[in-house]
Amino acid sequence: MAQLLLYIIRQQITINNTQTSDPPLLEPNMQTITAETIMDRSPLSFRPDSGVIVALRQLLTASMSGAPVVDADNNLIGFLSEADCMRGALMGGYFSTIGELVRDRMTTEVESIGANTNLVDVAEKFLHNNRRVLPVVEEGKVVGLVQRRCVLEQLLGQIDNKSEQVEYRKNIRHFS
Repeated sequence: MAQLLLYIIRQQITINNTQTSDPPLLEPNMQTITAETIMDRSPLSFRPDSGVIVALRQLLTASMSGAPVVDADNNLIGFLSEADCMRGALMGGYFSTIGELVRDRMTTEVESIGANTNLVDVAEKFLHNNRRVLPVVEEGKVVGLVQRRCVLEQLLGQIDNKSEQVEYRKNIRHFS
């Protein structure tokens, strides 16, 4: 269903960009807003030799669900999520052992986006990977972080700017 919706959005943007007599159904901003526009330029990140419990405290303090793991040159080498920290937290709470390092728990196959990735493509990436955060990477280096929440805020902004079109869409029949 999500793929069909994204296909329809892309087709509508293509049609709108080729027709000049009718007002566009969707703002061209859907294609021109990029990850660079909405990313956190000073994201929380971890080193692989940091402790998992220390990293978890930082995630919770920053209200983040995850953060990239970088080497000394800021190259992306992994990603640490709340879920990745769960085992370390369980072991620390149950056995009073807190010795695991970020490198022991991090995910090494990390999905990332480029700074020029448009809003529709970023939304599509979030739909396919079920993540809450995506690192923005240029030439292997982390330059920012996009949260799913920021993408949703941008999409709501698009809807709010086009309230008359939203009213029209309420009349479209949905089949289940």
